[in-house]
Amino acid sequence: MPGWPVILREDSTLRVGEAEIRFKGDALSLKDPYTDRTLSVKVKEVEVRPYPPVYVPKKVTDYLLLEFDPFLPEDGNEVWLTAPYDLAIRVKGRVMAFLSPFRVKYTLYGPTTEGLICRYHRAEVMESPGEGDYAYVKVRFIVNKHKEVSKLVMPVSELDIYTDGTRTYYELVEASLGDLIGVELKNNPPLEAIRVYPPGKMVKVIDRIMSKYKMRW
Repeated sequence: MPGWPVILREDSTLRVGEAEIRFKGDALSLKDPYTDRTLSVKVKEVEVRPYPPVYVPKKVTDYLLLEFDPFLPEDGNEVWLTAPYDLAIRVKGRVMAFLSPFRVKYTLYGPTTEGLICRYHRAEVMESPGEGDYAYVKVRFIVNKHKEVSKLVMPVSELDIYTDGTRTYYELVEASLGDLIGVELKNNPPLEAIRVYPPGKMVKVIDRIMSKYKMRW
């Protein structure tokens, strides 16, 4: 797994999961389960970095649903979950295309008339980050009312993504269990790591209007 961002120069190839990017001459070949095309680029280098997993095959939501084997967390429990991400191909700071290293599936969370469309991922629950191409999400539970948990809905439009040079991480997530389940992005890395998304100025917490979600169903 590469450290991000990856800089591709002439005659280089990057493969992540089911995504492949080939840079040869002025031709940039892009391939994943949903795209197979070639772009003409007259540059010496191309940048690739992870983005929130909502752009492939096209953007229809700002939410990700992680489903996993049910368990009963105690107050203060921390677990790691696997999660997907998209890849942004950037030329001179401009996004030229998105690819997905993973198969994309969407689901409806909640009733048909009031539900929320979400990117779907069947997550693996683990005590520490594993190996592989997926991103890893550290979830900290605050238990006000004990309940079994089998899924989390996360707002990811303003997600921070990090790398430690070998793995990809989401920002720390806090899940508060009560009558509802509150899911909040904490705007901090889950461990010592470098932020790679967003690539520009850090978004202030006060400006992150979609960093929280209350699970109603």
